[in-house]
Amino acid sequence: MQPFRNLLVALSRIPPLFMLLIIIGLAATATTIVTSQIRMIDAKAELEKQRIAEAENTTAAVVFATKDVAEGETIPSDALETRNIQVRKIPADALTSCSIAAGRVAKYGVSAGTIVSQHDLAPIGVSIGFESKLPEGMRALTFGVDNNTGVAGFVAPDSRVDILALVGTAGDTKAWPVLSDVRIIATNQSYQRPPGQTAATPSSCVTVAVTPEDARKLLRAMSASKLYLTLRNEHDHTPVATTDISTLFAKSPVAVSSNTLPIPPPIPNQDFGSTLPPIGEYATGSPIQTATQPRSNYEIEMWSGSKKDVLSLASH
Repeated sequence: MQPFRNLLVALSRIPPLFMLLIIIGLAATATTIVTSQIRMIDAKAELEKQRIAEAENTTAAVVFATKDVAEGETIPSDALETRNIQVRKIPADALTSCSIAAGRVAKYGVSAGTIVSQHDLAPIGVSIGFESKLPEGMRALTFGVDNNTGVAGFVAPDSRVDILALVGTAGDTKAWPVLSDVRIIATNQSYQRPPGQTAATPSSCVTVAVTPEDARKLLRAMSASKLYLTLRNEHDHTPVATTDISTLFAKSPVAVSSNTLPIPPPIPNQDFGSTLPPIGEYATGSPIQTATQPRSNYEIEMWSGSKKDVLSLASH
Protein backbone atom coordinates (compact mmCIF):
# COMPACT_ATOMS: atom_id res chain seq x y z
CA MET A 1 0.00 0.00 0.00
CA GLN A 2 2.90 2.35 0.67
CA PRO A 3 4.07 2.57 -3.02
CA PHE A 4 0.53 3.36 -4.11
CA ARG A 5 0.31 6.13 -1.54
CA ASN A 6 3.65 7.53 -2.68
CA LEU A 7 2.35 7.59 -6.30
CA LEU A 8 -0.75 9.51 -5.26
CA VAL A 9 1.34 12.00 -3.36
CA ALA A 10 3.60 12.51 -6.41
CA LEU A 11 0.61 13.00 -8.74
CA SER A 12 -0.94 15.53 -6.37
CA ARG A 13 2.15 17.68 -6.70
CA ILE A 14 1.93 17.82 -10.56
CA PRO A 15 0.28 21.00 -11.86
CA PRO A 16 -3.23 20.41 -13.34
CA LEU A 17 -2.30 21.67 -16.80
CA PHE A 18 0.63 19.36 -17.07
CA MET A 19 -1.55 16.48 -15.86
CA LEU A 20 -4.07 17.27 -18.60
CA LEU A 21 -1.35 17.15 -21.22
CA ILE A 22 -0.19 13.76 -19.94
CA ILE A 23 -3.74 12.35 -20.14
CA ILE A 24 -4.23 13.66 -23.67
CA GLY A 25 -0.92 12.13 -24.73
CA LEU A 26 -1.79 8.75 -23.28
CA ALA A 27 -5.21 8.79 -25.02
CA ALA A 28 -3.62 9.67 -28.38
CA THR A 29 -1.08 6.89 -28.00
CA ALA A 30 -3.80 4.33 -27.19
CA THR A 31 -5.89 5.49 -30.14
CA THR A 32 -2.94 5.14 -32.47
CA ILE A 33 -2.22 1.62 -31.25
CA VAL A 34 -5.85 0.51 -31.58
CA THR A 35 -6.20 2.05 -35.04
CA SER A 36 -3.04 0.29 -36.16
CA GLN A 37 -4.33 -3.02 -34.93
CA ILE A 38 -7.66 -2.52 -36.70
CA ARG A 39 -5.89 -1.68 -39.94
CA MET A 40 -3.77 -4.83 -39.67
CA ILE A 41 -6.88 -6.94 -39.09
CA ASP A 42 -8.63 -5.34 -42.07
CA ALA A 43 -5.60 -5.98 -44.25
CA LYS A 44 -5.54 -9.65 -43.28
CA ALA A 45 -9.25 -9.99 -43.95
CA GLU A 46 -8.83 -8.43 -47.36
CA LEU A 47 -6.03 -10.82 -48.20
CA GLU A 48 -8.18 -13.78 -47.11
CA LYS A 49 -11.06 -12.55 -49.28
CA GLN A 50 -8.73 -12.29 -52.25
CA ARG A 51 -7.41 -15.80 -51.60
CA ILE A 52 -10.92 -17.22 -51.37
CA ALA A 53 -11.96 -15.43 -54.54
CA GLU A 54 -8.93 -16.80 -56.34
CA ALA A 55 -9.66 -20.34 -55.05
CA GLU A 56 -13.24 -20.11 -56.26
CA ASN A 57 -12.09 -19.13 -59.70
CA THR A 58 -9.30 -21.74 -59.78
CA THR A 59 -10.27 -25.18 -61.13
CA ALA A 60 -8.54 -28.51 -61.59
CA ALA A 61 -9.34 -31.78 -63.39
CA VAL A 62 -10.72 -34.76 -61.44
CA VAL A 63 -12.16 -38.14 -62.50
CA PHE A 64 -15.96 -38.66 -62.44
CA ALA A 65 -17.94 -41.89 -62.96
CA THR A 66 -20.39 -41.61 -65.88
CA LYS A 67 -22.35 -44.75 -64.92
CA ASP A 68 -22.77 -47.05 -61.95
CA VAL A 69 -19.93 -49.47 -61.26
CA ALA A 70 -20.79 -52.37 -58.95
CA GLU A 71 -18.56 -53.56 -56.15
CA GLY A 72 -15.97 -56.04 -57.44
CA GLU A 73 -16.47 -55.01 -61.07
CA THR A 74 -13.59 -54.04 -63.32
CA ILE A 75 -13.98 -50.34 -64.09
CA PRO A 76 -14.29 -49.82 -67.87
CA SER A 77 -12.74 -46.77 -69.50
CA ASP A 78 -16.07 -45.68 -70.95
CA ALA A 79 -17.44 -45.30 -67.40
CA LEU A 80 -14.94 -42.53 -66.59
CA GLU A 81 -14.40 -38.93 -67.63
CA THR A 82 -12.47 -35.89 -66.35
CA ARG A 83 -14.17 -32.65 -65.36
CA ASN A 84 -12.85 -29.32 -64.08
CA ILE A 85 -14.24 -28.24 -60.72
CA GLN A 86 -13.25 -25.70 -58.08
CA VAL A 87 -10.11 -26.64 -56.24
CA ARG A 88 -11.73 -26.13 -52.82
CA LYS A 89 -14.31 -28.84 -53.66
CA ILE A 90 -11.79 -31.51 -54.66
CA PRO A 91 -11.30 -34.32 -52.07
CA ALA A 92 -7.75 -34.94 -50.96
CA ASP A 93 -7.58 -38.45 -52.53
CA ALA A 94 -9.49 -37.69 -55.75
CA LEU A 95 -8.07 -39.16 -58.97
CA THR A 96 -6.88 -36.69 -61.58
CA SER A 97 -6.52 -39.07 -64.56
CA CYS A 98 -8.86 -41.74 -66.01
CA SER A 99 -5.89 -43.98 -66.78
CA ILE A 100 -5.36 -44.50 -63.05
CA ALA A 101 -8.80 -46.10 -62.58
CA ALA A 102 -9.49 -47.79 -65.95
CA GLY A 103 -9.06 -51.56 -65.69
CA ARG A 104 -8.89 -51.50 -61.89
CA VAL A 105 -11.34 -53.41 -59.67
CA ALA A 106 -13.86 -51.33 -57.72
CA LYS A 107 -13.43 -51.96 -54.01
CA TYR A 108 -16.79 -50.34 -53.30
CA GLY A 109 -19.73 -49.51 -55.52
CA VAL A 110 -19.27 -46.23 -57.43
CA SER A 111 -22.40 -44.28 -58.40
CA ALA A 112 -22.71 -42.34 -61.63
CA GLY A 113 -21.91 -38.64 -61.24
CA THR A 114 -19.59 -39.03 -58.24
CA ILE A 115 -15.87 -38.31 -57.96
CA VAL A 116 -13.69 -41.42 -58.15
CA SER A 117 -11.20 -41.49 -55.28
CA GLN A 118 -8.24 -43.66 -54.48
CA HIS A 119 -10.17 -45.44 -51.70
CA ASP A 120 -12.72 -46.66 -54.31
CA LEU A 121 -10.08 -48.88 -55.95
CA ALA A 122 -8.98 -52.32 -54.78
CA PRO A 123 -5.20 -52.78 -54.48
CA ILE A 124 -3.50 -53.88 -57.69
CA GLY A 125 -3.31 -57.68 -57.90
CA VAL A 126 -6.12 -58.19 -55.39
CA SER A 127 -9.48 -59.39 -56.75
CA ILE A 128 -12.78 -59.10 -54.97
CA GLY A 129 -14.39 -62.47 -54.18
CA PHE A 130 -17.41 -63.74 -56.09
CA GLU A 131 -19.48 -63.69 -52.91
CA SER A 132 -19.21 -59.89 -52.83
CA LYS A 133 -21.32 -59.80 -56.00
CA LEU A 134 -24.27 -61.12 -53.99
CA PRO A 135 -26.26 -58.56 -52.01
CA GLU A 136 -27.20 -59.58 -48.48
CA GLY A 137 -30.20 -61.90 -48.43
CA MET A 138 -29.81 -63.00 -52.08
CA ARG A 139 -28.79 -66.39 -53.49
CA ALA A 140 -26.84 -67.39 -56.63
CA LEU A 141 -28.48 -69.90 -58.98
CA THR A 142 -27.11 -71.19 -62.31
CA PHE A 143 -28.98 -72.64 -65.29
CA GLY A 144 -28.11 -73.45 -68.88
CA VAL A 145 -28.71 -71.24 -71.93
CA ASP A 146 -27.73 -71.25 -75.59
CA ASN A 147 -27.57 -68.70 -78.40
CA ASN A 148 -31.34 -68.67 -78.77
CA THR A 149 -32.34 -68.64 -75.12
CA GLY A 150 -29.42 -66.47 -73.96
CA VAL A 151 -29.86 -63.48 -76.34
CA ALA A 152 -27.02 -64.63 -78.65
CA GLY A 153 -24.38 -64.03 -75.98
CA PHE A 154 -25.13 -60.34 -75.40
CA VAL A 155 -26.01 -61.10 -71.79
CA ALA A 156 -23.03 -60.25 -69.55
CA PRO A 157 -22.36 -59.81 -65.81
CA ASP A 158 -24.56 -57.02 -64.36
CA SER A 159 -27.09 -57.28 -67.23
CA ARG A 160 -30.76 -57.11 -66.23
CA VAL A 161 -33.14 -59.69 -67.73
CA ASP A 162 -36.63 -61.15 -67.50
CA ILE A 163 -36.84 -64.97 -67.36
CA LEU A 164 -39.65 -66.55 -69.40
CA ALA A 165 -40.87 -70.16 -69.26
CA LEU A 166 -42.11 -71.93 -72.43
CA VAL A 167 -44.35 -75.01 -72.12
CA GLY A 168 -46.55 -77.02 -74.47
CA THR A 169 -46.43 -77.58 -78.22
CA ALA A 170 -48.18 -76.19 -81.30
CA GLY A 171 -51.48 -74.56 -80.42
CA ASP A 172 -51.09 -75.40 -76.72
CA THR A 173 -47.81 -73.49 -76.36
CA LYS A 174 -47.73 -71.05 -73.43
CA ALA A 175 -45.02 -68.53 -72.49
CA TRP A 176 -45.00 -66.28 -69.47
CA PRO A 177 -42.41 -64.46 -67.32
CA VAL A 178 -41.63 -66.31 -64.11
CA LEU A 179 -39.13 -63.70 -62.80
CA SER A 180 -38.75 -59.99 -63.59
CA ASP A 181 -35.73 -57.63 -63.59
CA VAL A 182 -33.21 -60.26 -62.52
CA ARG A 183 -29.53 -59.34 -62.28
CA ILE A 184 -26.96 -61.54 -64.04
CA ILE A 185 -23.91 -61.87 -61.80
CA ALA A 186 -21.88 -64.29 -63.95
CA THR A 187 -21.78 -65.89 -67.38
CA ASN A 188 -19.99 -69.23 -67.66
CA GLN A 189 -17.20 -68.87 -65.08
CA SER A 190 -16.69 -65.09 -65.43
CA TYR A 191 -18.26 -62.61 -63.03
CA GLN A 192 -16.59 -59.46 -64.39
CA ARG A 193 -17.55 -57.62 -67.55
CA PRO A 194 -14.42 -57.10 -69.69
CA PRO A 195 -13.75 -53.34 -70.06
CA GLY A 196 -14.58 -51.88 -73.46
CA GLN A 197 -16.07 -55.13 -74.81
CA THR A 198 -18.33 -54.63 -77.84
CA ALA A 199 -18.71 -58.18 -79.25
CA ALA A 200 -21.08 -60.81 -77.89
CA THR A 201 -19.62 -63.69 -75.92
CA PRO A 202 -21.80 -66.85 -76.21
CA SER A 203 -22.44 -68.56 -72.89
CA SER A 204 -23.57 -72.04 -71.98
CA CYS A 205 -24.86 -71.01 -68.56
CA VAL A 206 -25.70 -67.91 -66.55
CA THR A 207 -25.78 -67.27 -62.81
CA VAL A 208 -28.44 -64.97 -61.38
CA ALA A 209 -28.99 -63.32 -58.00
CA VAL A 210 -32.45 -64.13 -56.61
CA THR A 211 -34.24 -64.29 -53.29
CA PRO A 212 -34.68 -67.73 -51.66
CA GLU A 213 -38.37 -67.79 -52.65
CA ASP A 214 -37.55 -66.84 -56.27
CA ALA A 215 -34.88 -69.56 -56.27
CA ARG A 216 -37.52 -72.20 -55.53
CA LYS A 217 -39.81 -70.69 -58.16
CA LEU A 218 -37.01 -70.74 -60.73
CA LEU A 219 -36.07 -74.35 -59.92
CA ARG A 220 -39.64 -75.47 -60.57
CA ALA A 221 -39.59 -73.64 -63.91
CA MET A 222 -36.23 -75.21 -64.82
CA SER A 223 -37.57 -78.73 -64.29
CA ALA A 224 -40.90 -78.23 -66.08
CA SER A 225 -40.18 -75.88 -69.01
CA LYS A 226 -37.63 -74.32 -71.31
CA LEU A 227 -36.29 -70.98 -70.08
CA TYR A 228 -35.63 -67.91 -72.23
CA LEU A 229 -33.93 -64.62 -71.29
CA THR A 230 -35.09 -61.20 -72.50
CA LEU A 231 -32.49 -58.46 -72.11
CA ARG A 232 -33.43 -55.13 -70.50
CA ASN A 233 -32.00 -51.64 -70.88
CA GLU A 234 -29.52 -51.04 -68.07
CA HIS A 235 -31.70 -48.24 -66.66
CA ASP A 236 -35.04 -50.06 -67.07
CA HIS A 237 -36.25 -51.61 -63.81
CA THR A 238 -40.00 -51.53 -64.50
CA PRO A 239 -41.48 -54.80 -63.14
CA VAL A 240 -43.62 -57.06 -65.32
CA ALA A 241 -46.35 -59.46 -64.22
CA THR A 242 -45.01 -62.94 -63.41
CA THR A 243 -46.64 -66.30 -62.78
CA ASP A 244 -45.84 -69.64 -61.20
CA ILE A 245 -44.98 -72.39 -63.69
CA SER A 246 -47.74 -74.65 -62.31
CA THR A 247 -50.44 -72.29 -63.65
CA LEU A 248 -49.29 -72.87 -67.23
CA PHE A 249 -50.34 -76.53 -67.18
CA ALA A 250 -53.98 -77.52 -67.78
CA LYS A 251 -55.62 -79.56 -65.01
CA SER A 252 -56.47 -83.00 -66.51
CA PRO A 253 -59.19 -85.21 -64.94
CA VAL A 254 -58.06 -88.22 -62.97
CA ALA A 255 -58.31 -91.33 -65.19
CA VAL A 256 -59.92 -94.51 -63.78
CA SER A 257 -58.16 -97.72 -64.69
CA SER A 258 -60.26 -100.17 -66.72
CA ASN A 259 -58.93 -102.98 -64.57
CA THR A 260 -60.42 -101.51 -61.46
CA LEU A 261 -63.74 -103.08 -60.46
CA PRO A 262 -66.41 -100.85 -58.97
CA ILE A 263 -67.07 -101.31 -55.30
CA PRO A 264 -70.46 -103.04 -54.81
CA PRO A 265 -73.07 -101.27 -52.71
CA PRO A 266 -73.46 -102.48 -49.13
CA ILE A 267 -75.90 -105.38 -48.55
CA PRO A 268 -78.96 -104.18 -46.69
CA ASN A 269 -79.70 -105.62 -43.29
CA GLN A 270 -82.48 -108.08 -44.17
CA ASP A 271 -83.48 -111.77 -44.19
CA PHE A 272 -80.99 -113.45 -46.48
CA GLY A 273 -83.28 -116.40 -46.91
CA SER A 274 -85.55 -114.43 -49.22
CA THR A 275 -82.72 -113.05 -51.39
CA LEU A 276 -80.34 -115.98 -51.77
CA PRO A 277 -80.57 -117.75 -55.11
CA PRO A 278 -82.01 -121.28 -55.14
CA ILE A 279 -79.68 -124.16 -54.66
CA GLY A 280 -78.10 -125.21 -57.91
CA GLU A 281 -77.70 -121.62 -59.24
CA TYR A 282 -74.84 -119.16 -59.17
CA ALA A 283 -75.21 -115.65 -57.82
CA THR A 284 -75.83 -114.52 -61.41
CA GLY A 285 -78.96 -116.66 -61.62
CA SER A 286 -77.66 -119.27 -64.07
CA PRO A 287 -78.43 -122.94 -63.08
CA ILE A 288 -75.61 -125.17 -61.94
CA GLN A 289 -74.69 -127.59 -64.68
CA THR A 290 -74.56 -131.11 -63.17
CA ALA A 291 -73.82 -134.39 -64.94
CA THR A 292 -76.87 -136.73 -65.37
CA GLN A 293 -76.19 -140.13 -63.79
CA PRO A 294 -77.83 -143.11 -65.66
CA ARG A 295 -80.36 -144.98 -63.60
CA SER A 296 -79.54 -148.76 -62.86
CA ASN A 297 -81.91 -151.80 -62.49
CA TYR A 298 -82.31 -153.75 -59.28
CA GLU A 299 -80.91 -157.30 -59.27
CA ILE A 300 -82.24 -160.11 -57.03
CA GLU A 301 -80.21 -163.26 -56.61
CA MET A 302 -82.09 -166.46 -55.97
CA TRP A 303 -80.33 -169.68 -54.92
CA SER A 304 -81.60 -173.22 -55.09
CA GLY A 305 -78.98 -175.42 -53.64
CA SER A 306 -75.88 -174.53 -55.62
CA LYS A 307 -77.83 -173.10 -58.49
CA LYS A 308 -77.91 -169.28 -58.78
CA ASP A 309 -80.62 -167.31 -60.58
CA VAL A 310 -80.58 -163.50 -61.04
CA LEU A 311 -83.79 -161.54 -61.36
CA SER A 312 -83.51 -158.04 -62.80
CA LEU A 313 -86.18 -155.40 -61.93
CA ALA A 314 -86.37 -151.92 -63.43
CA SER A 315 -86.02 -149.00 -60.92
CA HIS A 316 -88.61 -146.23 -60.78
